[in-house]
Amino acid sequence: MATGGRRDTAALRAGLDRWVSEHPELVPGGPAVDDDSAPQITALAHAQGGMANETVLVDLGPARPGLVVRLPPIEPTFPDYDLAPQALVQNAAAASGVPAPAPAVVVTDPSYLGSHFLVMPRVPGDVPGPAPLLDPYVRKAGPAVQRLMHDGLIDVLAEVHAVPWRGTALEEQLPGTGLRDAVDRWAAYVAWSSEGDPLPALAEALEWCARHRPAEQEAVVLWGDVRLGNLVFDPERRVRAVLDWDLAAIGPPEMDLGWHLGLEFMMEALFGGRVPGFPGTLDVIERYEGRSGRHVADLDWHEVFALVRALAINDRHQRITGDPRRRENPMGNVLLARLEAAS
Repeated sequence: MATGGRRDTAALRAGLDRWVSEHPELVPGGPAVDDDSAPQITALAHAQGGMANETVLVDLGPARPGLVVRLPPIEPTFPDYDLAPQALVQNAAAASGVPAPAPAVVVTDPSYLGSHFLVMPRVPGDVPGPAPLLDPYVRKAGPAVQRLMHDGLIDVLAEVHAVPWRGTALEEQLPGTGLRDAVDRWAAYVAWSSEGDPLPALAEALEWCARHRPAEQEAVVLWGDVRLGNLVFDPERRVRAVLDWDLAAIGPPEMDLGWHLGLEFMMEALFGGRVPGFPGTLDVIERYEGRSGRHVADLDWHEVFALVRALAINDRHQRITGDPRRRENPMGNVLLARLEAAS
């Protein structure tokens, strides 16, 4: 659910019923599948998880693909929530062969749901939980299948990084492209999200990132939130869809790799273990370099910067919910431990 609460389900259904009936040409399956009937909503429910947006799952009956509808959260995680770049990058990725849900359509008319919203096809399959070590779907798969799933994540990441962006609308609409801009952008985010009262670990790590910023590298399209829990898998554990493009940007590929490996570092520190079949960092780098043809550099810095971003977002969520333990967030200790290891 969105951290700041959910909209009324009945009101959402009424608005989406009207949108579907007025725009059948935008609904997966077209105006009709095997007869002349218009698509109709048969069920609607909020998705589990998700903190930076409100996500609604819509069924259109057994003969049609379902829909996923994303709305800005009632309490904002980010100062701006522009859905157009998300739709743009999903459609561009899909056009390049990445299994991203497409077409993604942004509806700007607020008369339907009270705000703009994003509509995309719902891809059937299994989605791992946010903590793979604790997720039965991952844990019970066994080391060989766990490795297969992890390899699929790295392979699809290399595909994302191959999406063309120069001279396209992506160059204009996605944030980027240099590390100086990225550090400045996230420093501004921390100032906004913490309302001028950042966690000490964030302030220290941001200052370190600014002082030790590596040389600029070739920029690529970044997925942004590289996690197993943002993939849909088929029964053979092959990647069927890449989800959650909220943090998509333009930048060096190490930003995505650093996010993934930084979150794995954090999960191991917080939960005291790792998924047995997941490869170590050197194997991850080797597979990524082999699939992408790129050389990976400066991962220590990028893992620290990734944990800065992750903690900043988590801190915002704790501030929204009024969590009294906000200043004791254990993620801050993990960030400082990774910073010490990188120094």
